[in-house]
Amino acid sequence: MHSLRFHLAGCCASALLLCGAAQAAQPGAFSVTETKSAVGNKAAKPPRTKDRCIGPELVDKEGFLYPDMILSQHFSQCRIKDSKLVGKNRKEWTVACGKMLTAQAYQVNTGADFRLHINAQLLGGAMKQTLDYEAASLQRACTADDSPLE
Repeated sequence: MHSLRFHLAGCCASALLLCGAAQAAQPGAFSVTETKSAVGNKAAKPPRTKDRCIGPELVDKEGFLYPDMILSQHFSQCRIKDSKLVGKNRKEWTVACGKMLTAQAYQVNTGADFRLHINAQLLGGAMKQTLDYEAASLQRACTADDSPLE
């Protein structure tokens, strides 16, 4: 009986370690700090932190967000031109939004938390903006008070 308890405890500990080692963002509520650089003659806004809802439509099967869907809230015809997985916790993309915007993006997952960086060039590089999102999972489902990621 003692060896059975020891074996079960070892299995549970192994399962917890495997769960903790997962490097994937999951849909749900996140505390997100957003930092956006200046664009053109507009001044940069100070970083802001808000509770955001990351819906299942924004997260791929590997636990990475779709940057084209985030950008498409502000620009039309956004499409991922290419993407590559770099290790288990980083993914990189090139995104084009019609003729208005091109962007290089990457996301790094640290457990359920993630950091998303988008380096956008507007009008063929005439104007540039960076968008940084530092997101910490709130370990809960979204509520009506959580705004969508934009």
